[in-house]
Amino acid sequence: MQEKLMALSTPEKAIAGGGVLMLIASFFDWFHADFEGIVSVGRSGWGDPASIWSILAILISVALAAAVVAPRLGYVTLPALPENVTWGKVFGGGAAAVVVLMLLKAWRILDVPVGGFGIGFFIAIVATAAIAYGGYMIYSEEKAGVVRG
Repeated sequence: MQEKLMALSTPEKAIAGGGVLMLIASFFDWFHADFEGIVSVGRSGWGDPASIWSILAILISVALAAAVVAPRLGYVTLPALPENVTWGKVFGGGAAAVVVLMLLKAWRILDVPVGGFGIGFFIAIVATAAIAYGGYMIYSEEKAGVVRG
C-alpha cells in the first residue's frame, strides 16, 4: 500500500494531503471569541458563523482527495465524465471552489463583531493552498498534454 501512495505524483500528493489535513482541521476551532476573560467560545469548521461555506469546502476537499487516492489503493475506476469535461478540469475547478469557499468563510468570520480566526482556520488555509496547488498543476499538466500514470 505504501508503494502505491508513493507512486502518486506531487500534485496528487498535494491534493490527497490537503484533503486529509482539511478533514483534521475541520474539528479544531475556526472561529474563536473571548468575552473579557469570562466566557470563551470556539466553533469548528462544522459550525457557525456561516457553516455552509466551511462544510462545502471540507466536503469538496475530502472528495478530491478520495478521487486521487481511491483509484490507486483499491479496485476503483473513476466514472466517465460528460463530453468536454476532463478530470483535470474537475480537479482544477474543485480546487478553485475550495479557495472561494474559504474566502467566503473568512469574510463571514471577519463580519462577526467579536472574536476572530481560530487555529483550525489557519490549518485549513494550509490545506487549501496544497489543494489549490495540486488542482492547478493537474489541470495545467492535462492542458499541456502530460500523461499521468
